[in-house]
Amino acid sequence: MRIIKKYIYEIVIVLLFLSCFIKLGSNNTSEESYPRVDGSTANIPFMSKIRSEFLKEDINVSTNMTNVSTTDYAWRNLIHGKKDLIIAYEPSSETKEIIKNSDTKLIIKSIGVDALVFIVNSDNPINNLTTENVQDIYQDKIKNWSEVGGNDTDIVSFQRPLNSGSQTLFLSKVMKDKSPKEALNEYMPYGMDDLIDVVSNYRNTDNAIGYSVYYYAKKMYGNDDIKIINIDGIEVNDGTIASNEYPFTNEFYVAIRDDEKDDSITKKVFDYILSDKGKKALIESGYVPVREIKDKKILWEK
Repeated sequence: MRIIKKYIYEIVIVLLFLSCFIKLGSNNTSEESYPRVDGSTANIPFMSKIRSEFLKEDINVSTNMTNVSTTDYAWRNLIHGKKDLIIAYEPSSETKEIIKNSDTKLIIKSIGVDALVFIVNSDNPINNLTTENVQDIYQDKIKNWSEVGGNDTDIVSFQRPLNSGSQTLFLSKVMKDKSPKEALNEYMPYGMDDLIDVVSNYRNTDNAIGYSVYYYAKKMYGNDDIKIINIDGIEVNDGTIASNEYPFTNEFYVAIRDDEKDDSITKKVFDYILSDKGKKALIESGYVPVREIKDKKILWEK
């Protein structure tokens, strides 16, 4: 009897040891020591994939453990030391100034390419708009779909809140030096999912237009009642994004503070993202990688 108890005790000890070991991912990283990660909503699948691979964790667990505060907040959280690593789209002009004027310096690398796309109800006969058309619609110069070859119905244009990731891209990539009309709260949904849903069926009509990033609208959220329209006769897809043929492409980034030690877990995750394994994870997650990873010491220089 004593021998059996001894064996049971030894088995319990071994199982406890193995359970501790199994919780360790690559580089002997535990869930507790994994970096505090933040970023853009459209980057959640890639962030989850990296976490899953690095911790050797089930992808569903990693997805449930991945939460973001959205683009601008993520950059500010990194600067203020609230997060260790972010994967995010370009921040607003206001947040860029905060980053530039901060004593905290960042290491920023471009890793992928996405695009800002314009969406309409799937029953809308319009399949193409020019860049000028879009600018005029959002300046209230074009007010009826018939002016661009569509039905004789008023255009209802939706925007995103100021400093949201897609609003930043809309202003920098599309409007540029032009100012869009001021949108009432009713026409400024807070979330990207809210915008897609309201464009798909605004008051049971097909007269709305809005925008999102391609990855989110096409591969992440999905809604059969909307369609992505061509811009300047160019269809948006992975190929036209990779070639920059589509006019509103934009990079997204991975960033850490520059005081991270080389042997820190944060730096190891950062290096993993920039490695061939990281690029493979990016592609497998459905994103378009940059042709060449660039060091963004000066933020978003041309």
